Amino acid sequence: MTDVLAIRGGAQAVKGQIRRYNSISEAEADVAAKCITAVPLSGFLGGNQRGGPMVQRLEELWANKFGVEHAIACNSATSGLLAACAAAGVGPGSEVLTTPFTMSATAAAPKLLGASIKFQDVDPETFCLAPDLPSPEDAIIVTNLFGHPAKLKEWRWLADRSKSILIEDNAQGPLAMEDGKYAGTIGHIGVFSLNVHKHLQCGEGGVVVTRDADLAHAVRNFINHGEMAGDRVGLNLRMTEYTAAIACSQLGKIDELVGVRAEQAKKIRVALDGVAPWLKMTKVRRGCRHVYYMLPFLLELPEGVSREAVLTALKAEGFPVEGGYVKPLYHLPAFAQTGICSVAEELHTKTLMTFSNCEWSPTNDQIQQFAEAVYKVDKLLVRSGEKVSA
Repeated sequence: MTDVLAIRGGAQAVKGQIRRYNSISEAEADVAAKCITAVPLSGFLGGNQRGGPMVQRLEELWANKFGVEHAIACNSATSGLLAACAAAGVGPGSEVLTTPFTMSATAAAPKLLGASIKFQDVDPETFCLAPDLPSPEDAIIVTNLFGHPAKLKEWRWLADRSKSILIEDNAQGPLAMEDGKYAGTIGHIGVFSLNVHKHLQCGEGGVVVTRDADLAHAVRNFINHGEMAGDRVGLNLRMTEYTAAIACSQLGKIDELVGVRAEQAKKIRVALDGVAPWLKMTKVRRGCRHVYYMLPFLLELPEGVSREAVLTALKAEGFPVEGGYVKPLYHLPAFAQTGICSVAEELHTKTLMTFSNCEWSPTNDQIQQFAEAVYKVDKLLVRSGEKVSA
């Protein structure tokens, strides 16, 4: 029944259930168990700024790996963004420029501190904030979306020229690079995520990096109540010892964890290249390393064929693809603004298809079967004009 779409009763092209990706192994279980019985579960006792031995170890290892002077562990990347914005002096009356095509925490952090948020459109090929600074801002937050670096050198130059603080939301881009430099280290402050569905994870957690001692001091105090800063209050955004122990274990194999995800994305790209004329491989900008938190595709469908119909057919064939990303943030009442960002709108509603590369682990056979599914949908739906309800 290969000439019948699965949605019409044909056999699925992709055989068997696709496994979910999980980077946690016995190694993480062992270090967590040892940590729980060996040390207090938190080392921030009595206002200690540096936490316990595992938090300090994680910060040391992270700083060494990414070549920065300061790494500060916290309980989530969202907390890290909040601390980064506070360290940058963001508050009531501040203006912060960012992308609408990102997870809500990127804009929520400065908003919670009382700033006004200005959204600017994204690059149509990499989906990251397009470099342009029409007026000076107190801070700029770029997201290295899906694991591809924004134009970070350009943004850093613009930020320095306007005396703005450039914050990188690098939750999706560990080991991504631009011209030999790690994403997350090119801005004044970078924020990494250790959330459960990232390349490396400890359930919940984050790390803030910077080369600036004053910014590091401000971040460190903000995540620890501000007890020893004296000039600004903070919150309890601290990382526990067993969480740090798991994170240290994961960091020890970061090259493998990121490499496996990038290799999977490469296999899928190779399998799909040229299978259907309307399925376009997205570009990796010259000099950049993409680490593929998500694998994006652009759809250039003929008139009369909707993205929703194609997605419905492909998912019925057994491969978990989705349309768009998040709705541009200014659609949320908390971030409402006049005007829209046309590229972000087009991507979300019409042209972008994604595969969650850090969520799923298809076999090599299933990757080839996905290519067969695309060919099948092209032949029986797109080229035939057969109608499929979305």
